[in-house]
Amino acid sequence: MKIQTSLSLCCALGLMVACIDPISSPPCVETLLTQSSVSGDTITLNTALRYIEGVTGTGSPSRWCLAIVTHHTEYLLDGTRLYSTHDDDRPLVFTPGLGDLIDGYEQGVVGMRNGGSRRLIVPPELAYGSQPQFNSSGEIIIPANSTLVYDIEVFNVAQ
Repeated sequence: MKIQTSLSLCCALGLMVACIDPISSPPCVETLLTQSSVSGDTITLNTALRYIEGVTGTGSPSRWCLAIVTHHTEYLLDGTRLYSTHDDDRPLVFTPGLGDLIDGYEQGVVGMRNGGSRRLIVPPELAYGSQPQFNSSGEIIIPANSTLVYDIEVFNVAQ
């Protein structure tokens, strides 16, 4: 009986301690983005991300560490279409800076506004690098060292 009481007391104390531990989330990391060059309509950032501005959009620009809702279509540089959120009408909701997506995508939406569009040209070092990406059947869908292209539309920017 003493063992049961002791175990119950330990469990109760453990739960109380667990309840007072702070809730943590992954740290949000901002990357300093500056324009390093412009060639025609293509802007290159200091991180080597390139983009072509489409529709500017309205409202405040998106920022690091604030949620954003986007639709996109993804291609290989040779034009091979990989995926589109329009296919299943499921927009992508994420927070730039949490590292949930490839760096190039997270960097590429910073500064976009509601209703805005942009084409991102993401070099391998901001995508998957030397790691090929496979589909569920084990076939390579994104070869190693691939540059990716995203046509992005923003639908909601947190303020």
